[in-house]
Amino acid sequence: MHRSLPGFSSLASFIREQILRHGPVPFSWFMEQALYHQQHGYYSTPRTRIGRAGDFDTNVSIGKTFGQILAAQILEMWSALGKPPDFSIIEQGAEDGQLAIDILCAIENAPDPTIEFTYTIVEPIGSKRTEQRSRLKNCFPGKIRWVANVADLRAINGVFISNELVDAMPVHLLEYGENRWYELYVTCSEKAFAFVSSPILSSGLADAVKKLPVPVNTPYRTEVNLSALRWMSEIASRLQNGFVLTVDYGYSRDEYYKADRMGGTLACYSGHRRSFNPLEDPGGIDITAHADFTSLAESAECAGLHLAGYTDQHHFMVGATESYLRQIERENGLSGLQPYQHRFLRKLQTLMHPANMGMAFKCLLLATSAELQAPSGFKYAPEPRHALGLRPFTGNAG
Repeated sequence: MHRSLPGFSSLASFIREQILRHGPVPFSWFMEQALYHQQHGYYSTPRTRIGRAGDFDTNVSIGKTFGQILAAQILEMWSALGKPPDFSIIEQGAEDGQLAIDILCAIENAPDPTIEFTYTIVEPIGSKRTEQRSRLKNCFPGKIRWVANVADLRAINGVFISNELVDAMPVHLLEYGENRWYELYVTCSEKAFAFVSSPILSSGLADAVKKLPVPVNTPYRTEVNLSALRWMSEIASRLQNGFVLTVDYGYSRDEYYKADRMGGTLACYSGHRRSFNPLEDPGGIDITAHADFTSLAESAECAGLHLAGYTDQHHFMVGATESYLRQIERENGLSGLQPYQHRFLRKLQTLMHPANMGMAFKCLLLATSAELQAPSGFKYAPEPRHALGLRPFTGNAG
């Protein structure tokens, strides 16, 4: 047990004790404790994180529309797989379970009554599993399951989805100066935490740095997310037949590490206010960094998956909604569209508006086979390899 020190929260005191005992720690370790410490992490403690009363908005907090559209895409992927009877939907990063509710309600009301499926939530934090079970206990009995880690999943025949998960994974913080890259570690004084530069010691991080462009202007600070690459490899090892759909803030590698992005993408949120000091209140604020979708795609391909689609959320919503509304019209006639004219379309406008969420979010689709047809959300997507700055595919990379 550790005790809180004067002027430090319980979590800050714990981190400080580790630094005093063992020396400065990589920022990735600091960020992991700040967000996921089992007792005091930002995502481990009871609080309202999403929506007007929380710290930030997400696609899910806008309303049910995102879940309805996603459910329609999932049904298209189910059809592309031949409508298997053992279809699995896996979600990681479910937070309070609202997206699961929205998706399951939409599937329950879908026109095809033959779909049989299970919905599994991957949730490593015990208190959050308890919260999700409590909220979902009376919903869809027998359909929902929980596992603590991706490694606990059986072979997946279906779809693995995540919404704003990668941007919450711990990142390594890098700085370029004096013609070389340094990793930023966290040290502390009696009053505060501070950054200190260190040579890059990790071979995995050194390999990742080799892919980065040499900054023109210095000092240049940015991030590398090795956790996301390991996560993608782990998903691929569990996906027997199906798709991975990842929605998140992010860029291609060229855009992520462009010369004028000198401060990187790391940011903090509290009460819908954005700040840029991730050391100021560990456990009390959200810390986030954008996804590097090029690196995610490379990791997936090395693990045997195929890059099936990449686009911004605006174009994803255009293609997906066209298909979704046509389905409603086929089932219910033109009168079936009337309830959507205001409520649905108003929410949709927020999700796809270029100045709001439409261009900030990107959608990455991966598949176990190049022959699997991408859902309608990627109808207006650019050629994915070109968009991500990847060479033409000639076979598995690893």
